[in-house]
Amino acid sequence: MDEKKINVDQAEQEKTEEQHSAAKQKPEKEQKPKKEKRAKKPKKLRNQALLRRGGYAVAITAAVLAGLVVLNVLVGVLAKRVTLEFDMSADKENSITTENIDYLRGLDKEVTLTMCAAENDYSEGGYMAYYAQYYYGISSDASDYYKQTLTLLNKYPTYNNKITLRYVDTQSTEYTEITSKYPNANLAYGDIIVSCEQGGSERYKVVGFKDIYVLSEDSTYASYGYTTSEVTGNNLETAVTGAIDYVTSGKIKKIAVYTGHSTTDHTAGYQTLLTANNYEVTVLDDAILTALSDEYDAVVIAAPTSDFIASELDVLSAFLDNDDQLGKGLLFFADAAAPHLKNFYEFLEEWGIAVGEGILFETNSGNHIADDPTTMGLYPTEEESDLTSGMQVCITGYNAPLAKVFDSEGNVTVTTPVASLESVVAAPVGTGAGWTGAGDYTKQSYPGVLQSEKMTYNNDNQEIASYVFAFSSIEFIESEYLEYASLSNKEITLACAERAVGAEGSDISFISKTITNESYSDAVTESSANFIRILFMFLLPIVTIAAGVVIYIRRRNAQ
Repeated sequence: MDEKKINVDQAEQEKTEEQHSAAKQKPEKEQKPKKEKRAKKPKKLRNQALLRRGGYAVAITAAVLAGLVVLNVLVGVLAKRVTLEFDMSADKENSITTENIDYLRGLDKEVTLTMCAAENDYSEGGYMAYYAQYYYGISSDASDYYKQTLTLLNKYPTYNNKITLRYVDTQSTEYTEITSKYPNANLAYGDIIVSCEQGGSERYKVVGFKDIYVLSEDSTYASYGYTTSEVTGNNLETAVTGAIDYVTSGKIKKIAVYTGHSTTDHTAGYQTLLTANNYEVTVLDDAILTALSDEYDAVVIAAPTSDFIASELDVLSAFLDNDDQLGKGLLFFADAAAPHLKNFYEFLEEWGIAVGEGILFETNSGNHIADDPTTMGLYPTEEESDLTSGMQVCITGYNAPLAKVFDSEGNVTVTTPVASLESVVAAPVGTGAGWTGAGDYTKQSYPGVLQSEKMTYNNDNQEIASYVFAFSSIEFIESEYLEYASLSNKEITLACAERAVGAEGSDISFISKTITNESYSDAVTESSANFIRILFMFLLPIVTIAAGVVIYIRRRNAQ
């Protein structure tokens, strides 16, 4: 049995050897080439390749993250210097106008804007609303306008790196230092100090609440004996850019105060106000006015008690004429208690201004101080709205009756910036508070301020003008009411001085920003809002995740 098995194994072995031998003897063309197997990389080399690809991925990821960090920092820096937002309101109510931007970009002097308020409580904290209600009788919610002010103000430094904006908390020591620096400015919460250093000295101008906001009277409670106001517009652009133009101007304003014909000098407070607003004030107290240097831009005559002689009036005429170049001014403050000055008043009549005898008496009990009908409210008119922009009521006593001699004659035009109500009479000189004879006199509106402008053209065909301003009372510049923030006594006298000396600045004027609540959001429907919601909350995240999964699978298979 074993022998047979051995033979079989031998036979099979021989057969196998024969088959191998026959295969070797076949022609080469009949032999099928064997497919070579790719040599498999050693495990160490595969790990190095994976590490290299992983390193690239990590490097790319790190570069992207670094780029995002750098981009975030750049955006933060640019946001402080460049406007990166898009105003979608219908009337661009949160944007600075093109004319303003062009002016700001051309500014070549360093200007500082100091807001007397902390940025985070001006509108959000509600203190501005409290202040406006308490001092200006603002009855309606104007928080949107206060936010608009911050939005517009914050844009100023983005258009010129020479403009610096800072907010100063009124409770801080820094604000105490500011009030010490500007002791005559009578600063209030929310005021904006616009300042510029020139030639070793600083010029500044304070932009207040009534300069910034357009106020309209609200007569809802008139039946109860008082009225309130509401904010209806924002004049920040005109106010701030106009102030920038003023403080960067190289003009030096010089004004002479003549006291030689006044028994009492009533101008101390006014001199302080003018000095605080960068005027060079010179007091002339000669008994007879013999000359007025052409270096002065204007002259102030307050409550004279003795008349002028002809030679003095010739000096005034020559000063205002300025060798046919005009460009000068005269500010006169009357006093109903002063004697009638025949010569001087005739001089004023040549300028279209008449000063009558008597004292103004208010018959409307709601428009005069309690128990004193001779101390009354005077209001801005529409005749000189650009001069009185943002101003409200003035309160004065001892008002002399002023009148226009003519509206226009030759190259002289007379207008009334401020006037009384139509319930006023011109009472006899010496009338007291208890006077009962008003029924025998005609009630009418009397000018509180008259402006006479003599205008012509110079050789370059440019307008040139001299101005004479007549105020009905010395109390425009000397009374307890000057310190009332809700009154405009100071504002009107300063505005007239600015015009008289030719320092109103350029014709910078921008459209008042009115919040209409109309914007792109009004055109967004519920369906479009749902689409945007689905797109950003669901579709984009799903697509992003799907793309990530596909990339992951392909990269894994590639290994």
